[in-house]
Amino acid sequence: MRSAIARFALALPLLLLWGLAPCAPAQAAPAAAEERYALVIGNSAYKTAPLKNPVKDARDMAALLKSLGFNVTLKVDSGLKDMEEAVREFGQSLRRGGVGLFYFAGHGVQVGGNNYLVPVDAKIVSESDVRFECVDAGRVLGKMEDAGNTLNIVILDACRNNPFSRGFRSADRGLAEMRAPTGSIIAYATAPGSVASDGTGDNGIYTKHLLKSMRTPGLPITDVFMRVRMGVVAETGKKQVPWESSSLTGYFYLTDDGQSSQAPAAQPPAAALAPEPAPAPAPAPAALIAKPEPALPPVDIKAEKRRMAEESERLKKEKVQIEQLKALRAEKERLEAERQRLAEAKLYAMGSRPQQAPAPQAAPPKAAPKANTAANAPYFAMLARHGISDAQRYFESALQTRPEDADARAGLAIAYLLTKRETDAKYHVRRVEESGQTTAGTRIARGFMLGMEGQLADSSYQLNRALEEGADRALVHLAMATAAAKKNEMDQAKKAMDEYRSLVPPMEENDYAKDLARKVDLIGRLVGTFYWTQANKAINAYSSNVTFMLNGEVLTGTVGGYTSGTLTDIKLAGKTLTFRFNYSAGIFSGYYDFVCDLSGDLDSIPLTAKDSTFGSTWQGFLIRQGSMAQNLAYHANPMDCFIATAAYGEPFEDHVATLRRFRDGVLLDFKWGRDFVAAYYRFSPPVAEAIRERPFARAVVRTALAPVVLIAGAATGDAESVAWLGLCAGLLAAGVLVLRVRRAAGQDG
Repeated sequence: MRSAIARFALALPLLLLWGLAPCAPAQAAPAAAEERYALVIGNSAYKTAPLKNPVKDARDMAALLKSLGFNVTLKVDSGLKDMEEAVREFGQSLRRGGVGLFYFAGHGVQVGGNNYLVPVDAKIVSESDVRFECVDAGRVLGKMEDAGNTLNIVILDACRNNPFSRGFRSADRGLAEMRAPTGSIIAYATAPGSVASDGTGDNGIYTKHLLKSMRTPGLPITDVFMRVRMGVVAETGKKQVPWESSSLTGYFYLTDDGQSSQAPAAQPPAAALAPEPAPAPAPAPAALIAKPEPALPPVDIKAEKRRMAEESERLKKEKVQIEQLKALRAEKERLEAERQRLAEAKLYAMGSRPQQAPAPQAAPPKAAPKANTAANAPYFAMLARHGISDAQRYFESALQTRPEDADARAGLAIAYLLTKRETDAKYHVRRVEESGQTTAGTRIARGFMLGMEGQLADSSYQLNRALEEGADRALVHLAMATAAAKKNEMDQAKKAMDEYRSLVPPMEENDYAKDLARKVDLIGRLVGTFYWTQANKAINAYSSNVTFMLNGEVLTGTVGGYTSGTLTDIKLAGKTLTFRFNYSAGIFSGYYDFVCDLSGDLDSIPLTAKDSTFGSTWQGFLIRQGSMAQNLAYHANPMDCFIATAAYGEPFEDHVATLRRFRDGVLLDFKWGRDFVAAYYRFSPPVAEAIRERPFARAVVRTALAPVVLIAGAATGDAESVAWLGLCAGLLAAGVLVLRVRRAAGQDG
């Protein structure tokens, strides 16, 4: 009895605790998962080389990412402006923190070691068009890096054959390798420099395996890409090997690995502590039941070991190259320091006395601050005024003293931009970005460089932030005017120059500002004489001349040449010029209403003219006299044949087209080429006239031009011309060899 009472007394507190357990507050829910943002772009409808799968790949990827908790922005068959706006909004979203994922499927090309994503509306004729018609993949990385979020993933299924390679001078295939910023991973559909297949199924080969692996629960992101590589290598027979560049500092799982729901339910305290009777074992929770492992693709162990050995060897070579580059950079910096020391010693020796007393030798040098913005500020102001050379010397000296001063490096970059040393400026801006320092001066340098590259939106963002941080207002407005003028936004550029001139007196303006002011002044740039031509730009004896001049601040004009008359109602609104040409020819009189588009090159102005007498409307151009546009207009006129067209004529029109491609794609890219073209068009009309009238002369010129056409075709990437040129070179070499053998045999005999 006593034993039963004691047992009851021992169990009573436990029973009370068990009864109160349901009333205890529930365990706090786990913290909400961090935000996930994704930008997915798929481009298929290219005019030059359409693709089958990218749009379907992008839609399937977007659907999967939505199911994985991503806030997805999907773009299909996007143009340049749409892609740039999407990248900008994606970068803004990432500033809220979390995980960012960028996926692109479509055409991608590399030019000069940089990767570009091709919009569907890209108009690419030559290699130089790429940077203006495509989206730089480095811009996406830059937006991610600027956002400062926790982790970023970039997936590029864009390593297909370059559809524009015939117009390119380089022969780079696929995409170039990009270094992943800290906390990010970049995945390529195939190894750098190689090309990937678009696939024959519903999805591309790479994306098909990527979608499959991303659905597998419990895999870190690195294992996801490992499985993708194994699957693609197996399917393509090692012809396509996916690649990644990673600098991740932790683990990331696309899908829930199940650990948050695998803990068994908490047992009541009474059941846990009561010594008897022994409770029956509870059934195992569903979360503890072993899940069947997903079937793994077959693994070629030998091939994987061989690939890992190759990867190890490649990393060793890269390590050696990095050490060599570091040694070269150190030697370069030492030589530059020695050069600067000798220059200062020379100046000191040539001066009558030093301006400052030398620092005591015994005092140990103090560590220089990374950025001395207070000391640099006056010299940034000098850059906007008549003191660029003095400011440049100061910033060069400051970098010798404080190599890590990104603010001084930014000032030097701006000085180089203002003196038209863009290559040197680009190097220093890149060094500023690598430093990670942000000041008002570094923002001006980055905004200035972005403006010079035609990225007006990003440039405006950096420059406006610089204004907020107290930068020199005159220098900022000068950079804004440069960026707007580069994009041909002349109204915006003129407004920025007006702000600049309200801050800087005319006597303090530097040469760069004066040249820029003349460039953005549309009225001033219109002054001159133009040929009025039809749409074919034919200039002949029937062409009229339109001359614009300034009468004070008012634009006036006259008309001469074949048809004379007067110009009235001249108005300039934004980038549109309108005027009325009143004419009288015999019994006919009337007027034309002109509307001219000034958004492009002012040496060749498109126009629309409406005749009041007959009501007809036609297109034409105003071609500035003495310009390259006038020279090219002559060549466009079949009635004024030049040497090539006079010699070949219609049966050989393809040869003339080859020479024109050589002119536009090669010669006009170089100053000496432009000078040669200008001289050619200046001296060739009388020669062409003589050739056209003499059949024998036409045959002689055709024979002389044959190798020129062959070389021109090879230079523009024509495969047939390259083959013929190689054959001719081989035959020539064989002939020389035969002659030498015969000569040697004759001497022996």
